[in-house]
Amino acid sequence: MKTLLKSAIIAFALFFGHLFHGKAQSSLAMNVSKKLAAEKTYHIGKNSILKLEGKTNVSGFTCDCNDNFPPQQFIVEGTNDGSLNTEFKLASLKLKIKSLDCGNALMNKDLQKALNASTYPNITIELKKVEQAKCNRLTELKDWVQMKALIRITLNNVSKEYWLNITAKKSGPNQFRFIGSKSLKMTDFCVTPPVAMMGMIKVQDAITINLDLEVTVE
Repeated sequence: MKTLLKSAIIAFALFFGHLFHGKAQSSLAMNVSKKLAAEKTYHIGKNSILKLEGKTNVSGFTCDCNDNFPPQQFIVEGTNDGSLNTEFKLASLKLKIKSLDCGNALMNKDLQKALNASTYPNITIELKKVEQAKCNRLTELKDWVQMKALIRITLNNVSKEYWLNITAKKSGPNQFRFIGSKSLKMTDFCVTPPVAMMGMIKVQDAITINLDLEVTVE
């Protein structure tokens, strides 16, 4: 699903505070308890991939999200003490559940019903915090680096926070690529895994979110 939980998975819009280079633009900067803050805009590239993979008692399945996301603004906060940890505000995506395509119209309908899309039509993914290993500042390297992202996912009016391991690379001026995956349980969000064919086909509780995002930050 090409953007479910990208964000992180938002996903999807992840990890942009590292454009700081240790300081924010003067027109947007402010010092609060040794923190620097700035407002920025992110764009999710059209080649980005975010998909949901799961299994039934018969076979596996993959759901893609075909949503296109407009540029969005967010606030990023970093410390001025050399730390590579960054916090975010307003960094979120709303994913339409009805945009999920599992390659089967009946499966799509059953999934929408299981996720209670008629009452809560969106999956909201918020980026809260990013941590990088020392000496691996993303904006200063062209090699792949390891990062951790704290995300909050809201589904079926239930919110959960998760740490997501990410492999990241600077691919061009203000351009980045992020690859990662996370296993979740639908029941954690009070969602009953869907069934089909009068109960003959049952979806397992565990699902895996896979993302490969191309992101531009301004």
